[in-house]
Amino acid sequence: MAIEVAADDPEPSEFERAVLAASRSYRFGEIEVPATIARAIEKMGFDTPTEVQARSIPPLRRGEDLIGQAQTGTGKTAAFGIPIVEKIDPSGTHVQALILTPTRELCVQVTEEIARIGSFRNVQTVAIYGGSSMDRQIEGLKRGAQVVVGTPGRVLDLIRRGELRLDRVHTVILDEADRMLDMGFIVDVETILARSPRQRQTALFSATMPYAILRICDRFMKKDPAHVTVRPDLRTVETVRQVVYFVAEQDKVSALLELTDQFGFDRLLVFRHTQIGVDRLAATLQRRGKNVAGLHGGLSQRERDRTLAAFRAGKIQFLIATNVASRGLDITDLPYVVSYDIPEDADTYVHRIGRTGRAGKEGTAITFVGEWDLDAWEAIRSEVGASVEEGQLGLYDRS
Repeated sequence: MAIEVAADDPEPSEFERAVLAASRSYRFGEIEVPATIARAIEKMGFDTPTEVQARSIPPLRRGEDLIGQAQTGTGKTAAFGIPIVEKIDPSGTHVQALILTPTRELCVQVTEEIARIGSFRNVQTVAIYGGSSMDRQIEGLKRGAQVVVGTPGRVLDLIRRGELRLDRVHTVILDEADRMLDMGFIVDVETILARSPRQRQTALFSATMPYAILRICDRFMKKDPAHVTVRPDLRTVETVRQVVYFVAEQDKVSALLELTDQFGFDRLLVFRHTQIGVDRLAATLQRRGKNVAGLHGGLSQRERDRTLAAFRAGKIQFLIATNVASRGLDITDLPYVVSYDIPEDADTYVHRIGRTGRAGKEGTAITFVGEWDLDAWEAIRSEVGASVEEGQLGLYDRS
């Protein structure tokens, strides 16, 4: 067990032992944590800190702003959750920390983990997200929640209604910031940050770092934030056949239709960079008589759920999606995925192709590389180190 008492003491009385236990530091790997948190994380089954925890907790404890590049499943919730819980004043009934998440599912998950970490410190948490009773969430705030975990739209709504006050918030966390960008929440995020105290501590965690995310860091963080990058294992799934097609941008629709005839796609997940790109391709394929739907952050949660349910049931043949579909969505038994637009980086490439070839089944991941994408493709291929076939398209057959 890696959580150990930091130092031995002389034999105390029973009362002294109780007082001592409450104040004593324990070891979580190389990190000292108070007894209340040690009890909580031991109960949660945490033996030693993950890399992102070991590297993020010290600067967050020192009050530094932090930019963390890490994937889901690396333990980042505890990486920011432990410092937040340590900093919370349990006697206060005002909101002291705000954590923004892109989806209600992640919101609930993070809320539950923060609550477990803070269970022996009497830290009160509340989840705030759309599609659920606002009155119940307001009641949670009024009961004295010190930590609010929420999706940007609902958080901003409650701020504007005067039900959520941020004037005494000392910590703001942006979790999975790239997904919030992809889902169209970035303006809401900026508005929320602008309404929180300037002297707050800000931490951002994101799997990828597109320009818009770096711009937020530059605008809303203190100078020289700490940087933590935890590189994932970029090995691709062995059961996935990877094929690249070099195709001019103007020919991509024709190429997709040709491959549809060649492979006989029953269900196909197609990735595009932007919401407008999703809508345009979906409209083009619909005009060609295809059964198609789009999935992106511009849709309501109800619309996204309904679209995904229809796709899983086989009622939709082509699902055109932004990267919102590459993480955290349970789409099983999917034989093919196509990156219509080249992935932004190697991490995104691995996440996209990971939608197929699951549970030991074979799958095929197809990537279109346009005339302006050659350097980006070589960088991805070099970093991933995967064996990728080069496919040939009939539309370029001059024989």
